[in-house]
Amino acid sequence: MAVRYKITRKNNEIYFITFTILDWQPIFIDDQSCDLVYKWFDYLKIFYDNKIYGYAIMPNHIHCIIKLSDKSPDVAILVRNAKRFLAYGIVAKLKEDNNQKMLDYFKAKADVKNKAQYKVFNTRFDSLVIQSRKFFLQKLNYLHFNPCQEKWQLADKPENYEHSSAANYILGKGCYEVDVADF
Repeated sequence: MAVRYKITRKNNEIYFITFTILDWQPIFIDDQSCDLVYKWFDYLKIFYDNKIYGYAIMPNHIHCIIKLSDKSPDVAILVRNAKRFLAYGIVAKLKEDNNQKMLDYFKAKADVKNKAQYKVFNTRFDSLVIQSRKFFLQKLNYLHFNPCQEKWQLADKPENYEHSSAANYILGKGCYEVDVADF
């Protein structure tokens, strides 16, 4: 079961993390939107020395498997900062695309008491500590096969979905370089 409360980070633990766009709105539907997630991954690698073992960027949510280093903040802070960074990028892109309908939607959901202008992500997120090879492979397969599910129909095979790490594991090279796990 997913943990949905304040999490205490354990150094050098691997986490399966999922967070979603508010009300499951489709936002990650083009390369430019997905590039925001890759920039966040770069930040995690460069500034915290975290490892990205796997990911799938779905139209309205993100799955990732991340190993936190000793330099990394705890999972709650990591995800909160990700949502903030991604939200700014998403709003800027919506403005650039002149997508007033989606801007109005996120603006109407904003917590104006806390001076927020937009609310782009659901408040909660899911996080699970991965402590075994079996569980790691289960979660990696889950996120790789997610785009192939009938409800999504984003790819016929995991390695054919561009915005996941499946090609890294299956073909040896993907859209974004991950730390292929030898768990």
